[in-house]
Parts: sequence; structure tokens; C-alpha cells
Amino acid sequence: MGQPKLLLDVGGQTVLTRLLAALGAAGVTNRWVVVHPDDGNLRAETERYGGTPLVPDTPPPDMRASAAFGLSVVKQRVAALEEVPSPDAPWLLVPADHPVLSAAIVTALLETARAHPGAILIPTYRRRPGHPTVFAWRHALAVDQIPPDMGFNWIVRQNAADVVYVPVENEGILLDLDTPADYERAKAFWRTEEGGPAP
Repeated sequence: MGQPKLLLDVGGQTVLTRLLAALGAAGVTNRWVVVHPDDGNLRAETERYGGTPLVPDTPPPDMRASAAFGLSVVKQRVAALEEVPSPDAPWLLVPADHPVLSAAIVTALLETARAHPGAILIPTYRRRPGHPTVFAWRHALAVDQIPPDMGFNWIVRQNAADVVYVPVENEGILLDLDTPADYERAKAFWRTEEGGPAP
């Protein structure tokens, strides 16, 4: 992308800011962001907009490793609390490069989680799965069991009976940010969602 993609501008705010804002508007109070140890700007942006940066000693090689590191830190902090989450308590795995995530989608997923405690919830748009995914806390405790060459889909497959697909009418769940073309699509999608004309 030529620059840190989480600090790219989408409709006047950075990708990360929009993500944190959507989660906050949906009532998610604990927003943990795994940050590259050399990325002070991203760490500052995370803290400025209500997130908690988690900084590994060495950069994780991929999303699976980033999420596993984040969960390991969170589990340590949770273990020190007087009230440990119930095994069915929900948590969201959200790719940070997801600038068009809406609070409405997060709210719908969390409402479904309350109706299906302990489930794995995957949003779909026209039967295509997207992000974010809601897991139960007991799935977080199983992260260390994921084989080295596999990602979080391993947990989904191991717990297939727990999976609930949540249809939504929002194509944004399918959009991520890997190329300049993705960036242009994300900006166009956001303008359309805000009621402005697409280019």
C-alpha cells in the first residue's frame, strides 16, 4: 500500500479510527489492538480513540499469530480479575483492515450471541461469509491447540455444531484492505453508505 494501511484516510478518519468507533458505538468497551513494536503512530492512534494497544516483542508473521498473541495477553489479564468471563461470553475477532465495519452489524452479531450463548457467529452477505466473527470465551481458551500451519478456521471446523450464520444486507462484511484497488472500493462503499454518490 506504500504506507501503513490502518492510518489511511476513509471519509475523513483513519481506517483504525473508524473500526474502533464502530465497535464502541455497538457497546464494545474492551477494544484490544495488536500493534507492531516499531509503530508508535499506530499505538498512539489506538490509545487516542479508545483502544488498548498490545505490543509483542517481535512482529507476529500473520493474523493468526497476532490474534493468538493478543488473546494470550488478554487471558493473563482476565485471570487476574475477580470475575472471570463465563465460557459462553462472546468476543469478536476483527481484522483491523476493515474500515467499513458498521456498528449495526456488530450490534446484530452481539444480539444473536445473546440468543445463542456459546455459539460461533459468522455474518454472511448473499451466502458469502465475512467479518467479524464472534467466538465464545471457551474458544479463546483453545487457541493454543490450533496446529502451527492453520488459522482460526480450525476452531470453526472443530466446533462446527456451534456455528451460526447470520445473514446481513451489507456487503461491507466482505471488504478488507490489501491493495490500492481495495482502498478505492472501501472509500466508494463508505461514501455510498453515508448517503453520498459513489464515484
